Amino acid sequence: MKKIRKIMILAILLGAVLALKPPATAYAFNVTPIEVMELYSTSATPVYAAPDLFTPVVTYLDRFTNVRVNGITDNGFFQVDLNGAYYIPGPYLVTQIEPAKTEKQKALDNLQDFADAYRMQLEFMESYSEKFALIDVTGDGIPEIFDGAGREIYTYYDKRPVMLYYSDNPVTFYYSKKDNKLLGKYTWNKKEIWEVYNRDVSLLPWGQFKCISTVASPYTKNATAISREYTNNAETRADIYNILKKILSL
Repeated sequence: MKKIRKIMILAILLGAVLALKPPATAYAFNVTPIEVMELYSTSATPVYAAPDLFTPVVTYLDRFTNVRVNGITDNGFFQVDLNGAYYIPGPYLVTQIEPAKTEKQKALDNLQDFADAYRMQLEFMESYSEKFALIDVTGDGIPEIFDGAGREIYTYYDKRPVMLYYSDNPVTFYYSKKDNKLLGKYTWNKKEIWEVYNRDVSLLPWGQFKCISTVASPYTKNATAISREYTNNAETRADIYNILKKILSL
């Protein structure tokens, strides 16, 4: 019993000694100086006080922050000058700024998926829409589908067509390219009504066209009626890839 008690006491003392001993540093302080160069941070770039991922992060840099680099460690950290010597893991710094791709560029990158989605939607519309239009009225570079009667508008979202607008009554749509405004004209109670539409994304991630004003006169001068120049048949749908590629390449 006494022997076991002595072992327990020794174990406690040993633990206390180890707890007081400073932890071993895993990082390497071997820094190779290099000619000062300027790099750019990526999203949420971590900055460390020492070249070790297990040390606390001093701060995070916003995307595209200009950083002066003057050295590199033998474990792949850049030594940077941020009013003092700090360290950033190599993969977080890039040589040039690459802006985020636009919706138009994404559509071009996924053109086959884009074309397949629109082809599917046009097949659904064939029974009630002999004609359709393709025009970008949201300003993102992607053409929307307007049905033949002026009742429905679809856009490309997350590899599928989604509805941006629906009306029980046919509307003649006009588009002011100068003002990037979508206008609608229809007759109600024997009166000609003009409406101005904007895209509202407060409820739907892809947005929805909503009437924001009936004061359309400032835009009608530069607006032209949207022409439904495409015939919704098998031949056109088979060629939709080339049609969209041409529009997106403008």
